[in-house]
Amino acid sequence: MSTAFGDARVMPISAEAQDHLRKLVTRGVFGEMGDGWRLAAALGIASGNKHSEAKRGTFQNVNSLDPEAYFAAVMVGKYPELSPEERLKALVDHAEWGIRELWRKQELGTLDFAELIR
Repeated sequence: MSTAFGDARVMPISAEAQDHLRKLVTRGVFGEMGDGWRLAAALGIASGNKHSEAKRGTFQNVNSLDPEAYFAAVMVGKYPELSPEERLKALVDHAEWGIRELWRKQELGTLDFAELIR
């Protein structure tokens, strides 16, 4: 396992973001919540947007969400000055923003995967 996030074993998530992911899976947008989380994190990182949430619970194992350690590598490159714990929080903040953005677009009927990659 990468040391980019210190000793963290699980990714935290807010109840609101978890609910949005669950609904996106139920509506068939994603096959599983981890897929939505990964896309949301990538969107947040690419755009530079974050959403800080004070209270977060346990979501999924770090290694299952980032098995090849791509997010770990990106976050070390983007935030080399942060401690591993701060780096994990920054990643989760990016993912939280991305989840809300995916949900907002889905609700508006404007979620277009081809447009997201431009």
